[in-house]
Amino acid sequence: MVRGLSKNSPLVIPLLLILTSCASIQTQISHYEDIDREFTNRNYKRAISEIVEAKKEGKYEEKDKVLYYLDIGIALHNAKEYEKSNKFLSSAEQVIEENFTKSISKLATSMILNDNVLDYPGEDYEDIFTNILMSLNYIHLNNLEDAMVEVRRIDVKLSKLQDKYRGMANKLSKTKENVKFKVGQTNLRYSALGSYLSMLSYLHFGKYDDARIDKERVEESTPAKMRGFLDEVFETPARGKVPLYPICFIGKSPVKNPLELSLDLNPDLNLGRITIPGEEKPTLFFRYEGEEDLHFKFAVPTITNRDSRIERIRILVNGEFKDEMHYLEDFGNVARMTFEVKKPIIYLRAGLRTFLKAMLDKKATEEIDKKTEDKKILGAILKIFVDVATDITESADLRCWRTMPGHSYVGKIELSPGTYNITFEYLNSRGKVIDRELKKSVEARKDGLNLIEGVSYL
Repeated sequence: MVRGLSKNSPLVIPLLLILTSCASIQTQISHYEDIDREFTNRNYKRAISEIVEAKKEGKYEEKDKVLYYLDIGIALHNAKEYEKSNKFLSSAEQVIEENFTKSISKLATSMILNDNVLDYPGEDYEDIFTNILMSLNYIHLNNLEDAMVEVRRIDVKLSKLQDKYRGMANKLSKTKENVKFKVGQTNLRYSALGSYLSMLSYLHFGKYDDARIDKERVEESTPAKMRGFLDEVFETPARGKVPLYPICFIGKSPVKNPLELSLDLNPDLNLGRITIPGEEKPTLFFRYEGEEDLHFKFAVPTITNRDSRIERIRILVNGEFKDEMHYLEDFGNVARMTFEVKKPIIYLRAGLRTFLKAMLDKKATEEIDKKTEDKKILGAILKIFVDVATDITESADLRCWRTMPGHSYVGKIELSPGTYNITFEYLNSRGKVIDRELKKSVEARKDGLNLIEGVSYL
C-alpha cells in the first residue's frame, strides 16, 4: 500500500477495483467467433464441442453459466438430441430464476461495480425462448402434453413480468432515499410462436375451441396478413392427405450494445435528470439533494437487432416447389418489448452508480492531493489509476444469448402419408437462393403431429 494512505481511505476502493480481474466486470464474447461459424455451417456437433471446450478454458465463468446452458441447449436441439437439450434448457430456466432472486439481494454490490459482477439472470425474452425450444423438443419426442405445459409457462411468465420487476423496484426504492424506482410498461401479452405451437397441439387433439383461443392470440401478435394462413391451418386436409407443419428459424438473435446517456444534477431545482436519446419519453427524473451542479455521461445496454440476409423461404418436396412460408415473429421485437419493463430500473441504477463512483473518485483525488503534496509525480500516477479504475468498472452489461435465432417462419403443406425429402430454400431480397437445407426421409404420419424444423443463421 502506498505510504500515507490508510486502509479506510476512499482511495482504496478504486485502487482495489483496478486490481480486480477485468474479465469479471466486462462482457466477454471472443469465444463466440468459432461457435457462430459452426452454427452458420450447421456443424452442430462441432459447435457442442466448441462450447464445451470454451467452458473448460474458463470462457464461461461461473456467473455466466446460464449462457453455457442456453448455448449448449440450443446446439443439442439443432443436432436433434432433444432429451439432452431439454436437460440443459431446464437447468438454464432454473438458474435464471435463482439468479434473478440472488440479484435482488446483491444490488448493493452492483452499485459499486456494475451488473457484470452479478450472476447473469438472463433476459426475459431468452427465458421465454427456452420454453419455446423445450416445447419443440417435446413435440419431436411425441410428448404433446409436456409441450403444452411449456407453452403455458410462457403465458405465466409474461403475465407476471411487471410484478417481477415491481418487487425489484420497491426494494431499490427502500435502499436509496429520495429515489423512487418504477417499472416500465409493455403491451406484450403472448408469444406468437408459443401460441402457434399450442394451437397446433389443440388442433391435433381435436380441441377446436381451445385452438381458436390460441389462434386469436397469434392474430393479436402478428400482421393482419397472417389471418388467411391461420384459417388454412384450421381447414381439414383433403381426403387421403395429412398436414405437415414446417417451422423455420432465421438470422441471429438481437444483442446488447452500449448506449450513452446523460446525467444532470441540479441543486437549485433539487432534481436529477437522466436523458435517453431517441426515446419517446426521453427523460427519467429523481430527487437530488446535493449542493453541486454536476453533469456526467454513462453507458447502459440497449437491444439491437442483427439483420438477416433472408427475406423469403420456399419449401420443396422431393425437389419440386410446394409452397412459401409465412413470417410469424421477430424475436428482436419480443426482446425490446420485454426489456421495456425493467429498462427504467436499469437506467436509473446506472445513473446513480455513475454519481456514486464520481464522488468516490473526487474524494480519492482530494486525498491524493493532501498525501502527495511533495510528490507530484506519484500523485499524478495515482490519479490516473483512480480514473482508469472508474472507467473500467463502468462498462455496460452486454451479456446475452448470442446463439438464439432472430425470426421465425411457419407453413402448412398437405401430403399423402409416406416419406419425403424436404428442402428449405432461403432467399434474399433479390430472390436469390443464398442457403439451402435438405431434410432427408421426413415422415408424414397419419397419427402424431407432423412438425419439421429448419434453421439458417444467415
